[in-house]
Amino acid sequence: MSISDNEGGVMDLDPTVLSVVVAVFVVVVSILVFILKRCFASKADTILFAGLNGAGKTVVFSRLINEDNEVNTYVSMTSTEYSGYLTDNGESLRLVDFPGAERLRKQLFEKMLHAQRNTLKGIVLVVDSSTFSKESRDVAELLYDILYESGKSVPILIACNKQDLAVSKSSQAVSGSLEREIGLINQSREAALQTTEGDVRRVLTDSGKDFCWDELPKARVEFVECTAQSEEKDEDPQLSLVVEWIDRL
Repeated sequence: MSISDNEGGVMDLDPTVLSVVVAVFVVVVSILVFILKRCFASKADTILFAGLNGAGKTVVFSRLINEDNEVNTYVSMTSTEYSGYLTDNGESLRLVDFPGAERLRKQLFEKMLHAQRNTLKGIVLVVDSSTFSKESRDVAELLYDILYESGKSVPILIACNKQDLAVSKSSQAVSGSLEREIGLINQSREAALQTTEGDVRRVLTDSGKDFCWDELPKARVEFVECTAQSEEKDEDPQLSLVVEWIDRL
C-alpha cells in the first residue's frame, strides 16, 4: 500500500508516490511561470532614434510621422514618443526620439537600453554626414556605448543624413571611419585594464584596434544614406532606405 495510517492517525505517503507528486508539482509551476512570462513580457515594438545634437534625428523622426516639408526643430531635454507608426506589413510601432545632449547619455542607457531593452525592436543612429569629419570620434563613442549597452540582439541602423550637401561623407566613408575609431576605443579601454575601483574595463570586443564589423552578429549594424530635409525647397526628402529597414525588422 502506498498510504498507511500510523498510530497517531497521520497518513504517511510512500516515498515513490511523494517523488512523483513533487515532480508533477514542479512541472506545473514551471509551465505556469513560463505562460505568465509570455503573457506579461514586454513586446519588442519600439524604434529608438539617437544621435548627437544637430544630426537631424528629430527631423527624421518627424518625417516618418508626417510628410510635412516644414519641420521646425529645437534642442530638447526630454524624449518625444509617437505610438501608432504603421509599417507596410501593418505592424504598429512606437517611435522614440531621444535628446542628443551628452549630459543625458546616462539616462539614455539606463532608461532605454537597460530598463526598456526588451521593448527595443531597432535603433536608428542618425549621423550628420556634412560634419562627420570633425565629429567622428564623438559619434564612435556614442555608437560604441550603444552597441555595448544594448546587448547583442538589437539591430542598429546608421542613417548618414544630409546627403544633399556637397561636403557630406558617403555611408562607405562613415562606415570605414567608425570601424577604425571603434578599434581605437577598444585599444584604449583594453590598455586601461582596471578602473580606480578595481573593476575590469568593459570592451566591445577583444580585437583591439583591429576591430571590424564582421565581429558583430550578422546584420547587427547597417548603413544607409538619407536626406531628411533638403536645402532645396523643390527637392523631396529621401528617407526610403530608413523606412525599408524598419519594415524589414
